[in-house]
Amino acid sequence: MKLKIIGILAVFSFYWLATIFFTLPENYLQIKSFGQKEIFHSLFYQQWSFFAPPPQTNDRLYYQFLNEANDTLLVEVLVPLQTLRQRKFLANNEETIIDNVLSNSITSISDAILDRFNVYQFNSCKDKSPDKCYEDFLKDFEEEMYSSGSLKTLRNYGVITNSKMRDRKHNKFKIIYTRVPIPKFADRENENVELEEEFVFETKYFDLNKKAWIN
Repeated sequence: MKLKIIGILAVFSFYWLATIFFTLPENYLQIKSFGQKEIFHSLFYQQWSFFAPPPQTNDRLYYQFLNEANDTLLVEVLVPLQTLRQRKFLANNEETIIDNVLSNSITSISDAILDRFNVYQFNSCKDKSPDKCYEDFLKDFEEEMYSSGSLKTLRNYGVITNSKMRDRKHNKFKIIYTRVPIPKFADRENENVELEEEFVFETKYFDLNKKAWIN
């Protein structure tokens, strides 16, 4: 009985120590323990968003359409969706579902980018500038990104967006994801505060005729 109690306490203590360790701000030890972190989260996944600080940025999801004359059309989809949700607040089920699916998809990709980039930066960027490091990382991350279900969801919505346009002469589109910093509460009415849109990732073009990503 005593050994059983000791065993339970040992497992309980290990669980909470590991949880605390892997939810602390990123540090050297966390980066070195990335593999163990992945295993722990796969076995004991937890959603800590309830305790998370308020968001610091707003998402922007763009589809850049291209026609055979190389004319481009840039369409932002999240802001119009959220505006429509507010306007149809009593019956916005479709808009809510689409907004949630798209937001979850880009969050999944951006979270994966953040996790992988921290490890890549630690291992491969000692003599590189931050911009060059991130550029090289995105090339290294391509295979994982293009095979993800989240990117397939974003791609499918791009196809749907194109089908709803009056001008359907576009034969290609790419996906661009950025973030816009949220101004501090004291600066929200200050027109002199300039917030620079932050690039996160963009894809190759998806050919609507070939149904494939192209270089």
